[in-house]
Order: sequence, then C-alpha cells, then structure tokens
Amino acid sequence: MEVRYLEALSEQRRAEVRAAVCAVETARLPVPAARFRALAEVPLRRVVEEVLAASGRMLLGVGGGFLSGYDDMVRARLADEGVGVLPREDRAVLTLVLLFSVAAPRAGGSVLPQALWTQGVPVSRERLKQSAVPDRVVDAALSRLAAADLVRTTGSGIVLGSQLLRLTPAAQADLFEQLVLLAEPQGVMAESIWRRRARVASQEGQKH
Repeated sequence: MEVRYLEALSEQRRAEVRAAVCAVETARLPVPAARFRALAEVPLRRVVEEVLAASGRMLLGVGGGFLSGYDDMVRARLADEGVGVLPREDRAVLTLVLLFSVAAPRAGGSVLPQALWTQGVPVSRERLKQSAVPDRVVDAALSRLAAADLVRTTGSGIVLGSQLLRLTPAAQADLFEQLVLLAEPQGVMAESIWRRRARVASQEGQKH
C-alpha cells in the first residue's frame, strides 16, 4: 500500500518521505519541520500522512513540530480489544499525575490550555502518596510508567512523559474532560462539559 502512495515520486523524494515517517514514528520530542523536507513541504507532507494512514497512524502537529499517533478510530478499536491498555494500578497513578499536573492547574488558570501536557506543574511523589493508592503501588506504578515514557521525573517533581504528546486532539480533549469532571464535578467547566455532552447526545438521538 505504501508503494502506491510513493510511486509517483522520484527516488530522492521517496527517501525523504520515508526519513520523515521514521522520524515522527521514533522521536521522543516533536520533530521540527525544518529538519525534513517531507515535513516542510505541504505536498510531500500529504504523502507522509498517507503512508502513516496505511498503518492506522496519523501525523500530529505538536508544539511547532510533528509526531505520529494512532488514528482515533484505530485507538478506540485497540482499546476495546484490550491492546495497549495499562494495568489498573498504573492507570490510577497516571490519572493522579494528570489530575495534579495538568487538569487542576489548567482549570485554575495556572497552566495555559495551549501548553503541552509535558509542561504541566511538577507533582511530588509525596503528593501522589496522599491519595487512597497505597505507597508501594505508587512507587511500582511510577517505575513502570517512567519506563514507558508516560511520566518523567524532573528536579521539581513528576510530570507527564512525551508519549502523551502522541494523543490526537480528540483524545486529549476527551481525557481532559474526564479529568475536569473528576477534579471539579460541580465546577463551571464541568457544567459546560455536561451541557455540551447532553446537546451532542440529543443531536445523535435525532439522527436515529
């Protein structure tokens, strides 16, 4: 399938597209467009998108650069099949980091909405252990999450890892909404989320 997308290009352009695909698939941080012609030039970038789409992936614009991630439909299907789903304890600890580092600070205005999730407020290990999750579970989960680059330890505390940058805008929005509902279920933002969801559900019901 990839050949069909590339066959109209010269060998040099094919190499440039493949290099860009490899870069966005393997880079830890967003790849600047200036580093690869196939990212900087829109026609070639379209080919990069097509090559990624052939594998259920998509090109993501992240912080002025590019990464790749799973298409939303593919992501949902994999989750339904249990593929790549974190163990319950790891999900609980990651949720705490998301809540304290991103959701609560953004709801309070100390973190701007356009900030990358990896640029959240550092959270201390002690803060995480103030939850209902046992200390030993927190320590073990943080170790596994760090190995998967889902969290990262800085001099000031724990922040989200770069794998969170590979979420699509829709996935980030859904996740952030869930965190807002968890952090401030009676807040203004929560009320707005519930109203929007009710409106969308009503519109979907009218279609059927």
